[in-house]
Amino acid sequence: MEWSEIRVSTEEPCAEAIAGLFHEWGAGGVIIEDPYAIREHIAQGIWDAHSFEQEYLERSIVVIRAFYPAPYAPSRRQIDDLKLIAGDTCHIDVLAVRDEDWADNWKAHYHTTRTGRNLVIKPSWEHYEPQEGDLIIELDPGMAFGTGTHITTRQCLEILEISLIPGQRVLDIGTGSGILAIAAAKLGAREVKAIDNDPVAVKIAGQNIKQNKVEHLVTVEQQDLAGFYESEVDLVVANLTAPVFCHFIDRIVSLIRSGGQIIAGGIGMEQWPGLKEVMEQNGLTLESTKQEEDWVAVLARRA
Repeated sequence: MEWSEIRVSTEEPCAEAIAGLFHEWGAGGVIIEDPYAIREHIAQGIWDAHSFEQEYLERSIVVIRAFYPAPYAPSRRQIDDLKLIAGDTCHIDVLAVRDEDWADNWKAHYHTTRTGRNLVIKPSWEHYEPQEGDLIIELDPGMAFGTGTHITTRQCLEILEISLIPGQRVLDIGTGSGILAIAAAKLGAREVKAIDNDPVAVKIAGQNIKQNKVEHLVTVEQQDLAGFYESEVDLVVANLTAPVFCHFIDRIVSLIRSGGQIIAGGIGMEQWPGLKEVMEQNGLTLESTKQEEDWVAVLARRA
């Protein structure tokens, strides 16, 4: 299959904001080549400097690459939005790539990462020596969103780790790679249902669920939220966007049992005040928020 790659190169450290735009525009996947973030991970001992060429580590250019089914080209308005964030000096290129090239790009810039207290996100092709207490999620994101390195996914994982009570029933809306559903199972959920309206994501999530040997706990289905019906669950995890939350708020709340909780991620900082008001108007009590750069994740409870 052919894909169109939209590549933004900029000297500004604004990778997450640009990646967020691409996800809002329906990208099949986004790769961030951010030497600033990589140097920080190395300094913290999370990644090994030997995994990267010295020339790459010394770069000042941040590259954000988004993939869409070909043919695809950004509109004039989208280009203006990108330049508003990245500055007029950014370069925007449109390239054609194949599936296998896309997969190799992931492998070059995706490495084992520790998240929260005990969660470790490990690419399926890397070796990692587990430490005591580690809960390892082995992941091959393929063409689906959710590697554990994007701020929005990481925020959801961190809240999930401290809020999930073993034995709960969990629903993961917009599962992508299946990372949140797999994490819920490894954290002790007794039953996890994962849904996504993208058939590619459902296929990849299913493969990752089997890879992690949690298929007895996790089921994944291709479902559109508008037509999805399920008995009420204890915890909903939804790494979506603020407009999607607002549009489907009635449906989402109806899926949570009284006293149950929701972890909502993928919320832009500027969109948070409006979404907060909508959530409170629909019977959700805010319990905690996690903010990082331009992103907010929230834990709320149904009254």
